[in-house]
Amino acid sequence: MTVIETGNDSSPSIEDDDSRIKTYHQEKVYGTTRLAWIQIISVMLINCACALMWMTPVASPVAMSSWLQVDYTQLNWLSNVAAIFNTLFSLVTLWSYQRFSLKKNILFAGVTNLLGCWIRCLAIIVPEHNRYLVMMVGQVIASIGGPFIYNIAAKLVSVWFEPEHRGLSNTLTTLSIGMAISPIIMPELAHTTDQVPRTLIAIAIIATGSVLPSLLLPSKPKTPCSPSANQDRLEIWTGLKKLLCTTPTFWLCAFLCAVNAGMAFSVSVLIMEAIAPFGYSERQSGYCAASLTIAGFVGGVYSGYWAGKTGQHVMLIKIFTPLMALTYIMFIFEMIPNAFEVILFVCVLNGFFSYAIFPLYIEFACEVSYPVPESISSSLMWAFSSAFMLIFCVVIDAFRASPEANPPNNMKTSMIIVAVVVCLGSLPTIWLKGDLKRLAVDIEGQQQTNETNTVIKA
Repeated sequence: MTVIETGNDSSPSIEDDDSRIKTYHQEKVYGTTRLAWIQIISVMLINCACALMWMTPVASPVAMSSWLQVDYTQLNWLSNVAAIFNTLFSLVTLWSYQRFSLKKNILFAGVTNLLGCWIRCLAIIVPEHNRYLVMMVGQVIASIGGPFIYNIAAKLVSVWFEPEHRGLSNTLTTLSIGMAISPIIMPELAHTTDQVPRTLIAIAIIATGSVLPSLLLPSKPKTPCSPSANQDRLEIWTGLKKLLCTTPTFWLCAFLCAVNAGMAFSVSVLIMEAIAPFGYSERQSGYCAASLTIAGFVGGVYSGYWAGKTGQHVMLIKIFTPLMALTYIMFIFEMIPNAFEVILFVCVLNGFFSYAIFPLYIEFACEVSYPVPESISSSLMWAFSSAFMLIFCVVIDAFRASPEANPPNNMKTSMIIVAVVVCLGSLPTIWLKGDLKRLAVDIEGQQQTNETNTVIKA
C-alpha cells in the first residue's frame, strides 16, 4: 500500500492536484486524480481512430464497393477480418497487459492502427484491380492493434479509478465514439467514388493525430486509486486455471456478453445495409447506425454511473436484458419503406439497452473473478464477443435475400434470426449472480485506512 508523505516544503504534482484528495502527514489516501480523466480522453481518441478504420468499408457501402469493384459480401469481409484479428489478439492482450506497461500497450495500438491506415492509402495509387488487396492488407495490419485499445478498459480503470468511478470510466473507455460518428461523416466524405481516396487519407491523418496525447502521459498514477489497486494479482496461468476450474459465474457472464455484445456490434455494422433495400438513402442509413452507438453511449454512462454508485451490476443487467431483446423483435416489424422515423426510434432504443449492458458485463466479470488479473477476464470477454460478432455477421449476411427478391437484397429473414438468437441466448440471465469480491476488498481497505488516518490526525 502506498504511503504519501507531505511536508511544508512539498508542492502538489499535476497527478495529485485534485480537490477531492486531501493529504496529511504520513496519511494513506486513495482517489481518482484529474490526470486519470485526461488518460481516459487519450484512450478514447485512439479507440475512436481504430473504430473509424474498422467502420470505413461499411459506413459508405455504395461508394466504397463501387470504388473497390466488389460486392457487399466482399466489402463486409474488410470488417470481418477486423473481428477475426480482434478475437485472436485479444488472447495476446491478456499476456501483454501483464508483461508491459499500460502506456506501451496504448501506444502499440495507436501506432499499429496508423500504419495500417496509411498502407490502405496506397490503394489510391495502385491499379484498380489491386485496390481490394491493398485495402485488405492495410485492414489486417491496423486490426492487429485494435484489441490492445478495445480490451484495456478494465485494466485501466483498476489502476486509475476508485470504485465509485469505475463504472463510468469503463463505459467511456469501452464504447467508441468512432462507431457513432463514422456512419454520419463517412457518407458525407465518400458520397461518390471519386471521394473515397480523400476519405482514406483523412482517416489516416486522424489515426496519426490520435497517438500524440498518449506520448505525454504516464503509465500509472503516483497516488493509488483504491486498496485493490495495490493488491497482487494471480499469475497468468494460475489465473486462467482459476477461471476454468472454480469460477462458473465468469463463464456464464462471458457467454451472455458474447451473445448480446456480439449481436449489438453486428447490427451496428450491418444496419445500413439492412434498411437500404427499402429505399432509404445512405445519409438516412448513417443516422440509424450512428443513433445505435450514440444512444448506447448515453445508456452506458447511465448504467455505469449507477453501477459505480450502488454496486447493483446484476440488477441492472436483469432489467436491461429483456428490454434489449424486445427491441430486436421490434426490428422485424419495422423493416418497411417510408418509416424512417420509426426505424430511427427503434435504433435508439436498441442502442441504449444493448450497449448499456456491455460495460456492466466487463465490470461484473472482473469483480467475480478477483484476484484474477483484470487483463485476463476482460480480454477473454472481448475475445468471445469478437468471435460471436464474426459468426453473427457471416450468418446475417448469408440470409440476405437474393437480387430477385422484393425488395432486392433485403434482410428480413436475417432480422428474424437475430431476434431469435438474442432472445434464446439471453435466457441464462435468469441465473446470473455472484459476489463483488474486488469491491469488498476496496471497502475493507478504505475502512482500515480511515481508522488509521483518524489516529494519525489525533
